[in-house]
Order: sequence, then structure tokens, then C-alpha cells
Amino acid sequence: MGQVAKRNFVKYHLREALRGAAAEADGDDALSRRLHAETKLRLIGMSDEELWELAKLTVSSPEELVELVYKKSKQAVEEHKAKASEWINDLGGQMSSRVLVIEDETALSKGITSALVKAGFSVACASNYPEALLKLDEFKPDMIIVDEALPGRDGTEVCSQLHSILGIPVILMGRDSTGKAWTRAVEAGADFYFTKPLSYRELAARVRAILRRYKSRGLAEHTLGLL
Repeated sequence: MGQVAKRNFVKYHLREALRGAAAEADGDDALSRRLHAETKLRLIGMSDEELWELAKLTVSSPEELVELVYKKSKQAVEEHKAKASEWINDLGGQMSSRVLVIEDETALSKGITSALVKAGFSVACASNYPEALLKLDEFKPDMIIVDEALPGRDGTEVCSQLHSILGIPVILMGRDSTGKAWTRAVEAGADFYFTKPLSYRELAARVRAILRRYKSRGLAEHTLGLL
């Protein structure tokens, strides 16, 4: 990153931090939480050099004060790393994640949809693979839940294709309770395998945990790419 780009990058962090402080002063708790979460998460990905630049932008002089602000920033980074999941949750609460369910059993599809909607997710359903493909561009899912036994298609193969092409988490469902099911799921790139009949509450909790892990990983890759 060039010096100009780097300085603009650091200024952006500072500006967003000030926006968060202003929102807090105005009593806009929702905006304040979101801006502070974004700022603190970005702070985690900043290099020592960028933290030093941030300190120099915060105080123009003398050098001792810059050093003090830099040390406090370094300490804040360590604290934010320990609490990163809380900030990710704050950001995630601003927009519900989208889950596409590919299941041909109507009752099961409705049960999964109801549980996920109650848990705060946006849900779209497809009863087969061709129908799911039509919904991908429009719905843009963050996760896909797919039945292992789809009409006219191997659900494990579908799982493998969607995971490799889209790069999003996929949960595989089936009636095989043996270790072979897990082996197939792992080889297909599935993030989890649920054995039917399944617990809707456990499914919703698992979806939330997997998405949180992916968001955390994506944030780390994004911040590293900016440096």
C-alpha cells in the first residue's frame, strides 16, 4: 500500500471512530454500536505502522504523546481481539443472513424455514437443484442447507458443487447415522451433517455458529487484503 493510500486508509478509520462517538453523543445507540463495531474490527487488522500513523493523526505533537496514543491503540487491539465475536454479532444483527434450503419434503422444509425465521434469518426454499439454481442470483444466500437425497440428483454432489463454486458454508442433511455419512459430508465440503429427524433449535444454533465463523474468517481476509 502506497503512502497516500495508507494515509487515506488511516484517516478513514479515524473518521469512522469520530462518527461513532458523535452517534453515541446524539443517543443513537444502534448506529453507535454499528460504527464502533466496524471501527474496532478494522483496528484489529491494522499493522503497527498504520497504528503509528493513526496516533500521529490523533495528536500532532509532541512525540511523547504520539507514543502514548500508539501504546494505547496497541492495547486496544489486543482487547478487541479477545472480544471480536461480540463486534461481529453487533454487525450481523444489522442485516439478517440469508439461508437457502433445498429440501423436497414439504413438512420438513416448512419446519426448517419457521425455525430459522424465528432465529432472525431470511430464508428461501427450493424443492430441487434446478429450482435452487434459479434462486441463487436473486436471493444470494450466505449459507445453503441441502438434503442428501434430492429428486433426480445426489445431494452430496450438489453440496460439493455449491461449496466449491460459491465459497459459502453448506449443511448436508440425511438419514445415515453412520460414520460414513460424516466422511461423505467432509469430502463434499459440508460444514456439518445433520441426521434426520433433526432438532430445529439445534439446526438454528449450528447455522448461527457456522456463519459467525465464516464472517470472522472473511473479516480477517478482508483486513489483511487492505494492508
